[in-house]
Amino acid sequence: MNTNTTVGNDRLTIIGTALAAPTTTPDHIAEFPVRDVWTGREYLVRIDADDLGVFVSAGARIEVRGEAGWTIPGRSWRGEASRTLLQAQDVAAGELLLAA
Repeated sequence: MNTNTTVGNDRLTIIGTALAAPTTTPDHIAEFPVRDVWTGREYLVRIDADDLGVFVSAGARIEVRGEAGWTIPGRSWRGEASRTLLQAQDVAAGELLLAA
C-alpha cells in the first residue's frame, strides 16, 4: 500500500494520529485534525458525520482516504501549523494500523 502518495487528482491516503476528537459543524460534517506519521504534515479531515463509522479520539491511529483541498493557514500566535483540508471518503481505525 502506498501511503501519503498522490494518486490522480489530489487523491491520497494517509496514516496518522488524530490530534483531537471530531467536532460536528452545523452542516453535519465531522472535522478533526490528523498528523501524518510519515511526513509530520497536518491535515484537517472532513467527512459527513453519518459516514464516520469509527470512534475517533485524540491520539487514535487512523487511516484516511480522500481528496486534498486547499491549505488552511495556521495561527502562529496559537502555535497551530497550517493544515491541508482532506475531504475523506473513508476513515478506518483499529489495531492493524498500530503496526504501520
